[in-house]
Amino acid sequence: MSEKDKILSALKRPGSLCFPSSEKSVSDIESAFSKLKSETLEGATYWFENDKPSVLNTRVKVYPTGHMAFYTTDGRRFLTTDPGGEPLNECEWYQDPNTGEIRLTHARMQLDSRQWIGIKPRAKTFSAQIDIKGQEGWETMTLDDLRKKAAESWRVPFSEVKYFYSDENMVHKGDGKYDIILTKDGLYALNDGLFDKTLFISFMFTVNWARLDLIPVVELFQSTLPGSGGATFELIWGLYEDQSREEDLGTLRYRGLPTYPSKEAFNIFSAFFTPKGPEGKDIMKVFTDPDRSHQITWTPKPNPPWRYFNNEHAMTLTVQDKFLYKVTVHNDPLAVPYVNCFRGAKPSCQREIQVTHNSFILVEGELGREIPFDPIWNILPQTEPSKLPAKMPFGWKWFFNNFPPKVDPVKVLYTVPFYPEGPNEIDEAALQPMVIDQIFYYMEMSPGMSAKLEKIDKVLIHTFDCVLAGCIDCTRDRQYTVLYSDPEFAQKNACLLWNYSASRNQLDNMSKVSFLSEKENVVDVYKGKYGLIFKWIPFMYFQDREACQKMLQSLVDAMLPDGVLFLVGPKPMQGLFEHFFLDCLYNDPIINMPFYRQHIKMCPENLVNPELTVFMLEKKQIPADEPGPPPPAEIKEDMPQPNLRGFRRN
Repeated sequence: MSEKDKILSALKRPGSLCFPSSEKSVSDIESAFSKLKSETLEGATYWFENDKPSVLNTRVKVYPTGHMAFYTTDGRRFLTTDPGGEPLNECEWYQDPNTGEIRLTHARMQLDSRQWIGIKPRAKTFSAQIDIKGQEGWETMTLDDLRKKAAESWRVPFSEVKYFYSDENMVHKGDGKYDIILTKDGLYALNDGLFDKTLFISFMFTVNWARLDLIPVVELFQSTLPGSGGATFELIWGLYEDQSREEDLGTLRYRGLPTYPSKEAFNIFSAFFTPKGPEGKDIMKVFTDPDRSHQITWTPKPNPPWRYFNNEHAMTLTVQDKFLYKVTVHNDPLAVPYVNCFRGAKPSCQREIQVTHNSFILVEGELGREIPFDPIWNILPQTEPSKLPAKMPFGWKWFFNNFPPKVDPVKVLYTVPFYPEGPNEIDEAALQPMVIDQIFYYMEMSPGMSAKLEKIDKVLIHTFDCVLAGCIDCTRDRQYTVLYSDPEFAQKNACLLWNYSASRNQLDNMSKVSFLSEKENVVDVYKGKYGLIFKWIPFMYFQDREACQKMLQSLVDAMLPDGVLFLVGPKPMQGLFEHFFLDCLYNDPIINMPFYRQHIKMCPENLVNPELTVFMLEKKQIPADEPGPPPPAEIKEDMPQPNLRGFRRN
């Protein structure tokens, strides 16, 4: 196939384009293609109008790797593909009728798994009113004075408040009142790759996509689908390269209020951009300090990671500087990529890549699948022998008695907490990570809890599907019985648990962990006795007083004397505790928990059932001559019931 045919084929590939403006841009390129000239500069081939390639007249750029970028008549990238024409990202641009500025309307990125995510610039505008009347000197306070007070309150640098809150964001209404306005971009999962049906992932601080000025912060970073970071940085890298061809854009900085710096974030930034920090300082330490992350500047690398989709083997490869970094298998029920450990990377769930002279092998435990090289991938053969995978006592499937449940490979990708975009109630899956943090807090503040935990040998975890791994302590050899109802979340947590304990050389402590299907095993499991139980009452039972009482009875029957129960359920259940000889050591409605309050700073419109409460309970020793418990008189007909509007399971 000729170069021209490859280019036109990529433009006409089914599913590559979804924006109406893209169809017009394709038509423009097709009609002009016979008149376009081509020129190779630094290994890349430009197809352009007139006599010399420029930002405005370039219509197609073919990189040395064979990847292709296509441009509108305004010189804006609207499509990027791999060498075979598989779409990597698509952008939609428009001209603001008021200012004449070119702005991004939408962008969508295809993930390694073939799922899609998208960006909506200026997706949401938040506003709040403050009143400084009554504060000393309020009559003469300037906007900078207000920013300094905000910086002190939020514990962030003044420079960052000044950066995000310009004068236009702070509207004086008179008499000490100000409207504080802030607009944010949104990140979404796209059903069938389209914006017709979206699933909100996160907000980001507004980016000037037409002239990049910062690296955006994904605020709900735990909600992103696998591969979202790489696909988004692939887009950012391409846009930056386009915009800096004829003028200096300057360096980028990672900025937000707050930022969420981590080693993982640094690694993915570093794959696409070169960091530079204050002279003589440890760049990693500066970056991982939220107050100083913005001090690191980032410039694009000349050769970023390049992705290749392969239909023959149903996989996506990531290659950088001829080194094969990772391979993602499509429709993989585990949804864990294979990684090349030759340069020190740590594999997840024993999934490694071993590169040979003319092929690579996908290794999982002791099993392997060999794939011959395709010249288009430009992978450098490996002459040195790969290290054999480390021997482990057992693999992640051990937790399921080596028979993991059947899962939906698409749903597995969505086993992350999703939060509402607007004023709707947060569902159970998204609340559980906040609740487990509260439980950890109870454990830390409870006197004598460490000594009590030392004596516990058997633990039951029930209906905590989204955070099962977080309930298990790898430092002690205990028997953990996990009852799950969602196989996809159970599998993900089994993998998380295995990876974490393996990284700490604590797998031997996990040999007595069992993940069991609730449906087939709940009756038998509750015949046992446990020193510690984690139990979440599903929302569907909140208004069923009889069901709640029966559940609590089963829990108490399964507890050893002095046993501990972490219970999450409706607040009215506390009326049953005395009846069942339970001491309530701590209790908090989730609406008052600091972890929920922190979330509200990012999604201020989100709601939660005010009756949802976290309890830490202890089973009393019952004397032999005890006359019997009092009747549960507190559970009465006129007891206020929790509001269940909008609650659903993921």
